Amino acid sequence: MQNRSPLYYTMIVSLGGFLFGFDASVISGGIVYLDALFELSSLSKGWIVSAPAFSAMFAMLGGGVLSDRIGRKKTLQIVAFCYVLSALLSAISQDIGSLVAARMLGGVAFGGALIIVPVYISEISPSEQRGRLVSIQQMNIVVGFLAAYFSNYFIGVYLTQWLSAAIIWRWMLAVELVPAIIYVVLLPKIPESPVWLMSRSGLANKRRPAVTEAASLRTGPSVYGSFLNWLMYQKKHLYLLWSPTWREIFLVAVFLGILQQITGINAIFFYATSIFEKTGIGIDASLAQTVSVGVINIIFTLVAFFTIDRFGRRFLLLWGLVGMVISMSITAYGFANTEYKLTQEIIVKYEQRNEIRRISPVFEEMLGLSYTSEAAFKAELSKAMEQISWNEVENGTESDHSKMYQAILLESKQLNSYLVLLGILGFVASFACSLGPVMWVVLSEIFPTHLRGIGISIVGFLNSFTSWVTQFVFPIELNIIGDGFTYAIFAGIAAIGWGIVYRYLPETKGNKLGKIR
Repeated sequence: MQNRSPLYYTMIVSLGGFLFGFDASVISGGIVYLDALFELSSLSKGWIVSAPAFSAMFAMLGGGVLSDRIGRKKTLQIVAFCYVLSALLSAISQDIGSLVAARMLGGVAFGGALIIVPVYISEISPSEQRGRLVSIQQMNIVVGFLAAYFSNYFIGVYLTQWLSAAIIWRWMLAVELVPAIIYVVLLPKIPESPVWLMSRSGLANKRRPAVTEAASLRTGPSVYGSFLNWLMYQKKHLYLLWSPTWREIFLVAVFLGILQQITGINAIFFYATSIFEKTGIGIDASLAQTVSVGVINIIFTLVAFFTIDRFGRRFLLLWGLVGMVISMSITAYGFANTEYKLTQEIIVKYEQRNEIRRISPVFEEMLGLSYTSEAAFKAELSKAMEQISWNEVENGTESDHSKMYQAILLESKQLNSYLVLLGILGFVASFACSLGPVMWVVLSEIFPTHLRGIGISIVGFLNSFTSWVTQFVFPIELNIIGDGFTYAIFAGIAAIGWGIVYRYLPETKGNKLGKIR
């Protein structure tokens, strides 16, 4: 195989990041159509969106260990196959359960990719280029986000005349097959990680005794004996992670992995279209604003890409967290100042529908009133809906009544949609030039070689678990405590994160792998 530059191999393996971004965010458009088609509960919506994160946390827990055992390249090839299968099964799924299962398979793929790709890149890169090359993984993730948003926008706006609303979401999910197949084709062109090969060779006898010991343990006389030795090896290295030498570093890495997700970034990415639709701007405009999220994400990831090796990891994290606090506070303020006003135009619009004989007098009583509490307005609206007199012949279904209720609720909402957009874009920009790429760079540098696989696996598991919880509870949280309080919580968490990063995170810029100051 012809030797090529680290950049060449980085571009190939980081396509796994592109697929993660595409697979995870394409649902932001699909969920709007699925919700309209199946009238999803908050619980169902949470499962569909968060299913990949749920399975990814287990893939992250085992992915690093698997790559230590069979190699980075083979592990990535397994990842690529899972991407293809997940995209196909998602597009042809027949019910919510099969869709969730197919998306979980995709989670296995990007859970493995998220931890193996940065490790592979860090192990083939010169130290002076490592931060920038590892950041290409994050760059490809955000390009994947944007590609999914553009794909959703194109399908949802321009193909609706040929596709029914019942199958639009299938086409949105099927597009992923193209880059997934390309990934399968390209991966055989990369070499195995030289650091991993060294850990398996005789050279490790002098340079990496702990890794050499691990290699010898893998050559037991039987499969059962090898498995027991492998377990003993992992147990030993768990003890090493918790030893006085590495305990503080391990805890810092764990905190950083949790912080990246608990600030709510994937709730924003994966529910973006739904968030913008809640401001009352309509589905087409919501899809367009979601594209702007992807554009901002790319621009500020590029900022991190070109500055991370100049200013350092710690500098970007601290200033990015400041921006996240401010932006989430703006978003919270925008939603907290929402008012609900029922207008005469809305009443007339629905009074003229064929299935309605007489509109409820409660609607007239609500005219001119301003509701600052969504719960209070919903209670009055429900009361009004119950008193509508329907025509017997065209009474409609319970689903029709529910859709009318949701439409009136949305049309009555009055808030500053531009303020919400500003807050969301500011949050994405701040994340993209800090926690997004920097966390993975720090993780690839902070552990020594013999602890890197298991260390990143544990942090990756906790990162994905936090991501799953955040995505899963987000729609439930909005229903219980409302939009304003939800985003205020994200702002508060980011503020706490800033304090801990400032106090405990060391700078890893320019250091040898596993050697920090």
